[in-house]
Amino acid sequence: MGKRKEEEKRLGIRYKEAEGPDSRGDTGKIPFDDGSICSYRIIKSDRRTMALQVTKAGEVFVRLPRRLPFRAGHELAQKNKDWIFAQVEKIRRASERKNAFHWTEGTSVLLYGNNRLLHIKPDNKKKAFCVQDTKEGLVVSGPMASYEEEALESAVKEAVKLWYRREARGYLEAKASSWSAVMNVGYGKIAVRDQATRWGSCSARGNLNFNWRLVLLPEELADYVVVHELAHRIQMNHSRAFWEIVEKELPDYRLRRRELKRYEGEIYQRY
Repeated sequence: MGKRKEEEKRLGIRYKEAEGPDSRGDTGKIPFDDGSICSYRIIKSDRRTMALQVTKAGEVFVRLPRRLPFRAGHELAQKNKDWIFAQVEKIRRASERKNAFHWTEGTSVLLYGNNRLLHIKPDNKKKAFCVQDTKEGLVVSGPMASYEEEALESAVKEAVKLWYRREARGYLEAKASSWSAVMNVGYGKIAVRDQATRWGSCSARGNLNFNWRLVLLPEELADYVVVHELAHRIQMNHSRAFWEIVEKELPDYRLRRRELKRYEGEIYQRY
């Protein structure tokens, strides 16, 4: 067996030039320097360029135009194994942090960029859970005697998230009102949503949507998102003219944008 065939066998590469609307027949493996092995799958479609994708679940896909042989996908994966390892490792560590985080007594949670201790206080006289922001931290009280441990943690989490969302509405409405006056722009309705990946958006009608998780961030980052969306009331794009509007109000917007990215992993994993 030739060297190339031996290498292909070691890496688990299988060549199946089966064509179809979404060919998924080829797979391979990447051995990393730490001894671990990562599998990947090649997908052909009506695209023009090759691309690598690592999903939030840690799955690795190599995307190819139909005209290219599967061999090109395997070569792309092997040449970029360091990048793939970095992405997979980032997801693994985020998963570990998420699994280590529990909505229980003494847990540290975020509020306006600051860490606050979560305190659980049974109060069976109450019919529903109540959350209060106190000097000691966020206090969750309510009828907890009937809950088993896992169910209680889930109930506490939902109670705190509901409180965050209510807190976020007044907070973001005030910011939008203040910044719109500074920027001399109007807007329609404001909605506070549980968005999976977006911090905010602006519709063609001028309605603003904000992620309730903005209440977790330092205030200067929430300001950046509000200014960003209000700038879309003037420029409904991300052209140079749009960024000039943002920069006029926030000269350090690039720094704020980078800092916002830094928070995303922790916040979307835990909250």
